[in-house]
Amino acid sequence: MTYEETSAKQRTERFGMSHLSIEVGHLYADDLARTDALKEQMASAAAWVHGTTEALSKRLGGRTPRVSTCYLVDDYFHQDLPDPEHLIAQVSEAAAAAGLRIDYLARESACDRMGPLQLAALVADRIVFEPPPGTNGSRPPVSDLGWLPNGVPTPKPRGIAMGAPLRWIPPSQNSRREHSVFLDVELWNDTPKGRRWSCPMLAAVWQLIRLGVLRDQGKRIGVPEPVESLVPAEHGHVPGQRLGNRFPDRWSEMPPILQLNKKAFPFPAYRTVSVLSTDFLEVEHAVRVICGSVRPDAGALDQIRKSAEREGMSLPEELVDRLSYVFQGPL
Repeated sequence: MTYEETSAKQRTERFGMSHLSIEVGHLYADDLARTDALKEQMASAAAWVHGTTEALSKRLGGRTPRVSTCYLVDDYFHQDLPDPEHLIAQVSEAAAAAGLRIDYLARESACDRMGPLQLAALVADRIVFEPPPGTNGSRPPVSDLGWLPNGVPTPKPRGIAMGAPLRWIPPSQNSRREHSVFLDVELWNDTPKGRRWSCPMLAAVWQLIRLGVLRDQGKRIGVPEPVESLVPAEHGHVPGQRLGNRFPDRWSEMPPILQLNKKAFPFPAYRTVSVLSTDFLEVEHAVRVICGSVRPDAGALDQIRKSAEREGMSLPEELVDRLSYVFQGPL
């Protein structure tokens, strides 16, 4: 008899990659009701999209870069969103008015679960926290606690009756420069209705999907569904969809990732840029802590690196260094 590792038979799926994925927005639910806020956001994002694309073209020696745009809808924490028909029309019209095109639209709840796959749990299982020297093991592991620090927190003092005054010890950041910026990230909390993932955790899943590094036994996760696959009203009625509507009535019935532009470049990309409000700065700091602790599929990382090299692109070794941001304050 012969024995083989299952992983030895695993094949890493290949697929096309864009040079850059640009997230052009992620508004809170109450902002989505304000058409002016949406238009302001799109107008500002358009300038960054055009400028970033031009800069990337120069870096590629004048070649036309493959750039795709995406928009994330928060249907996980907010159940009072406008229905898909109205919201997609709002977003598309605001983008068109700014001379911008939205290639892909995704649901944030899909970062928790996509079909049978529990994506947030999959990413949580791949978090490897390396305790820095000096830790004593008193803190429960990330898998039990649901909190991920970027260093060593202040130890809990243990007082002794009639003992000497306790000395406070400051927290310490891993790989700090001169000073520490310590952060402890909540990944989830457990409720009577089950585990509820935090915004940073879901946003980390979103970034990893955009980078194309999440795999299910080597297979790609997060394949966009073309908008043409949603049956138009004139071709028949879809259950759960009002007559005359192109999209289902409920966000839960929408595809996890919808491809709005038939001619769009691939959704996954070698690098990502997110154009966001400054409200998301703290969240994305936490996202970087999570992504910096995740160990993705090694075959996927190697395949993407070699693909980029064939195109004359050099990717940072650290996955988190492939994420970039543009944070905008009030206009």
